[in-house]
Amino acid sequence: MGATPLVQLRGLTKRYGYYAALSGVDLALREGEVFGYVGPNGAGKTTTIKILAGLISKFEGEVEIAGKQVTHDRSETHSLIGYLPQSAGFQSWRTVDSALKSLGALSRVPASVVEQRVGQLLERFQLAHARQVKIRHLSGGMTQKLGLIQALLHRPRLLILDEPLEGLDPPSRNLLKEVIRERQRDGATVLFSSHILSDVQDVADRVGVLCDGKLVTTGSIGDLVAEVNLPRELAVEFSAAPRDALHLTGDPGLVDPIERRPGSWSARLRDGADADAVIHGLIEQTLQRGGRLRKIALAEPNLDNLFARLVERARAARQGAN
Repeated sequence: MGATPLVQLRGLTKRYGYYAALSGVDLALREGEVFGYVGPNGAGKTTTIKILAGLISKFEGEVEIAGKQVTHDRSETHSLIGYLPQSAGFQSWRTVDSALKSLGALSRVPASVVEQRVGQLLERFQLAHARQVKIRHLSGGMTQKLGLIQALLHRPRLLILDEPLEGLDPPSRNLLKEVIRERQRDGATVLFSSHILSDVQDVADRVGVLCDGKLVTTGSIGDLVAEVNLPRELAVEFSAAPRDALHLTGDPGLVDPIERRPGSWSARLRDGADADAVIHGLIEQTLQRGGRLRKIALAEPNLDNLFARLVERARAARQGAN
């Protein structure tokens, strides 16, 4: 990844009367990174995205893309961006093929290149069969895929996706995540917002948490987990139960072991406990008690809890400041 940010926000503020949708947001996106933008409804995610896409031009602060001010060099910055809004709007009487070719022309992609890319992308998104179908006859998920295709047609350096996974079935979500990784491998920077935190974890290098118009924190999922200091959970599953579970309930490194279902336990690691030592001891004790383990591992952090904790902390800090 390059050292110079592709996207730079400095003191970004957007007010509607007395209401501040964004308040002093500072953010830098590096070349080639995937950045997940999360926050409660009304936090300001879509406002940020619309400013980057040039749909909102009146704001305070500075917004640069590839060193160009979005307000002063609009045509240059627009050519770098592929944008998918929350609700992609198309002329419903057009066919898929006609709509994409028109949008490709608007993006100044040569007709021969558009023809090739439309075919490739329709195949990639499993819409080749719908090429001559009128848009009014597409399902919501198919229309969402069409919106993604138009955002990718001119191979943008910056791909901006507002809730791109909304309304997609699991196979289509997985396909989109593959496409995001492909674009990253080709050097593109991707900014996307989502409420589906497990999907954010799957593809984002970094995450930014926005709350009430303020950027609370940024970092990898691991960074945010460490920052919040979420409890570490241990998951244990037996393929053959031991004589008793005293080695679980009596282990000094564990807090509140609970049998979730027969043969499947979870427990919280005590603060300061050595996870590797605890796991090693449980394996030995299980075997000594005649049991067999199917799984023992630290559980993945609950991203919903992580997100809620960060938002609660931000709001508590704001109330304390007032």
